[in-house]
Amino acid sequence: MKIGIISDVHSNLYSLMEVYSEFEREGVDTVICLGDIVGYGPHPNEVINFMRRKQIIAMKGIYDLAVIKNDFSFINESTVNNFSMNFTREELTKNNLYYLSTLPTEVNFQFGGLKVKFIHKNPYEESCDIDEDILVCGYTHLADENKISKSKCILNPGSIGKPSYSNEFVTFGILDVSENLYNFKIMKINYSFHKIQKDMKMMNFPEILINSYDNGVR
Repeated sequence: MKIGIISDVHSNLYSLMEVYSEFEREGVDTVICLGDIVGYGPHPNEVINFMRRKQIIAMKGIYDLAVIKNDFSFINESTVNNFSMNFTREELTKNNLYYLSTLPTEVNFQFGGLKVKFIHKNPYEESCDIDEDILVCGYTHLADENKISKSKCILNPGSIGKPSYSNEFVTFGILDVSENLYNFKIMKINYSFHKIQKDMKMMNFPEILINSYDNGVR
């Protein structure tokens, strides 16, 4: 089975659409989103509508939880997050806020003899206690493949919505699993954030948030 994996979309519709087109070209069987669907960006409803329309399997991330509960205990309270959380809560339709609230916090699959867990949490908070063969995580915005033993590994596709290290490309993953074997490929596509920054300027987003797409700060 060939699984497209995305994480930390952060209300970036343009990037989501480009990455989904890449998955179609790669012939994936399904797409899984590891959370942080909303926050930071200007397109929360459009992103959720697209994901629902394409039947992307999704889970909650910490930013999604903060928005659902209107609670800063999940994220740092800052100028950017104050604006972003309030904007997202005001922008989301009741239907889409409800959709977010119904998402699980993890998804588990078994492929032959391989147990795979998909979560949003920091992988290094989980790595000491990993029961699955493969732990696929979001959260860090950094793509990585880390084999922690001969039989266990931690995979991270990075972020398609707001990468921490570059404004020139976004990263995502393709996990190919069959019986007891797997192959994980970190994918990169060139991406310009000018479109989303233009939308943010038109919607009077704070400059510090707009500029963060240039320097990777979050």
